[in-house]
Amino acid sequence: MLRGKSLTREVLFITLTGPILLSSLFLPNAPLLLKPLIKWRRNWDKIDKRRIYDAIKRLNSKRLVELVEKNDKTYIKITDNGKNLLKNFDYDNLELPQPKKWDKKWRLVTFDIPNKKEKERRAFSEKLKDVGFYPLQESVFIYPYDCKDEIDFLCEFLSISRFVNYYLVESLDKREGDLRQFFNLKLL
Repeated sequence: MLRGKSLTREVLFITLTGPILLSSLFLPNAPLLLKPLIKWRRNWDKIDKRRIYDAIKRLNSKRLVELVEKNDKTYIKITDNGKNLLKNFDYDNLELPQPKKWDKKWRLVTFDIPNKKEKERRAFSEKLKDVGFYPLQESVFIYPYDCKDEIDFLCEFLSISRFVNYYLVESLDKREGDLRQFFNLKLL
């Protein structure tokens, strides 16, 4: 159900329009109320309420939203960090930088995501391929340009940051020639 979508992202987008009454996310008519705000409006009532709470908790712990008490009601409000994240990135249309001049360093992304997060592992791996990373091994990918912010963004949305490592590598042994050719990098 809802494969490839990020509930956390949807909650963050909902809060972008202004503070949202927390309890309104759990009303029976929430899909109707939130229709203009969420992409999953047809499936919103099928989402386990615990997952919605968990998404809100993750966003709050990352200081992307804050919970505000007002008149005995709790509201979810997006923070400046949350706005900046949404302004700078769009998961579906994420593109990696490709400057004209290469700094002759490689960006290596490795991950060891546990089986209980299989969907996230698969989504991360597919997204890395989609945006242009080359798969060296099943959980080792490489790219020639700086993309730390984009990788951090993907990890935050998929809640896998602690399982992913980003390395800056100055040289490779056997595969460098093939990789330069794959990425169309000129030898100077």
